[in-house]
Amino acid sequence: MKSILLQTNTAIWALLALATALTWYMGSDATLNMPAIMLLIAFFKTRLVIMHFMEVNQAPIALRLAGETWGIVCCAALIFLYS
Repeated sequence: MKSILLQTNTAIWALLALATALTWYMGSDATLNMPAIMLLIAFFKTRLVIMHFMEVNQAPIALRLAGETWGIVCCAALIFLYS
């Protein structure tokens, strides 16, 4: 049995927590307020959750492509509309 610290889900959870802390820090500091970068981080986190915790990375290729396409289109649209 692998140690809980060596499991993939634990590493992804830690990365999600780190990304959340980074975006919180960027949003709270007026000099680092970069909405486009914060949106990219948010969609990176969304991708991690969809692919690993919803296990779309083990789904058929059509479902995986649909998830990837949704993320890219939504992220691009929000960044375009915001700027």
